[in-house]
Amino acid sequence: MAQIILDFGSGNSCRNDWPYAKRMIDELKKVDTGKHEVIIKWQLFKRAGKNIPLTREIFRQAYDYAAELGYRTTSSVFDKDSLDFLLRFEVPFVKIANRRDLDWLIGGIPRKVPIVISLGSQDEPNCWLGIDALIEPFDNPLYCVSNYPAKYDDYIRAFSPNQLRRGISDHTNDFSLFRKFEPERIEWHYKLLDSTGLDAGPFARTPEQLREVL
Repeated sequence: MAQIILDFGSGNSCRNDWPYAKRMIDELKKVDTGKHEVIIKWQLFKRAGKNIPLTREIFRQAYDYAAELGYRTTSSVFDKDSLDFLLRFEVPFVKIANRRDLDWLIGGIPRKVPIVISLGSQDEPNCWLGIDALIEPFDNPLYCVSNYPAKYDDYIRAFSPNQLRRGISDHTNDFSLFRKFEPERIEWHYKLLDSTGLDAGPFARTPEQLREVL
């Protein structure tokens, strides 16, 4: 059984509209057979370029509704206010994105709360480097190529098979990495067929696509 993290994004895909966010969760439930553990993950921030911040109320509603359906929910955080808000909830982990300038947030996460961190290749500026020595305190790596979409060969060049078997933040547009390495943990962006915006590119999986692996 793998742990599958589905990134529901910020307010981009759900449009901060509760019926749409609920439909994202409902459509996932329809294709989920329980073969793998599925974690729902959002993105919380106050500002992030052209991205639309997810409202706190939508997160609360989505967290409670997902729990009713048997899903645990968490988020990536990009500022202290968002981290403090997230820590009000019981979460399986806190996600730190592949950005080295977010290292200061780690000190605000209680030791009892696991950290999942995306680690990039040495070719990427301002990223966490994908070296085992860095992640010893976390033990929950997701090896990541921060292109949208990325190519299968990008991951093969950047990381070893052992690293990819531990965890992948998968920005490719198919399931080749998952099938090849059978990682302990994998993260995919998630969208519906009618989703639009920055989180809804070809790197994001629809429920119908996820049916292949769930």
